[in-house]
Amino acid sequence: MPCDDRDQIERQVIADVLDTVEAQLRERELHGWRLTVPRSRIYAIVLHAVIVSARAAHRYPATLDRADILDAIFDGAEPCAPGSARRLVADVIGRHTVHAN
Repeated sequence: MPCDDRDQIERQVIADVLDTVEAQLRERELHGWRLTVPRSRIYAIVLHAVIVSARAAHRYPATLDRADILDAIFDGAEPCAPGSARRLVADVIGRHTVHAN
């Protein structure tokens, strides 16, 4: 795969992850919750988890689309590894929100 294709795939993974996080943030906010940290912090935590997962996959090339955690982010599927976040995005958002009432 040429470098440009790899770069495009990684940019798409990043965009898809950010869109997923944003959708869940908006849903939570619609139900009366508000963030206790900047939005960028939530994005950073989730993107870091994707990067760590891609590195841990030990596949060449180590691109973001090879991160095992993407299934959990996009589909809500449980990762196989014990101790892995079952619902990464929801868990991160839950830890950093409070109910407005």
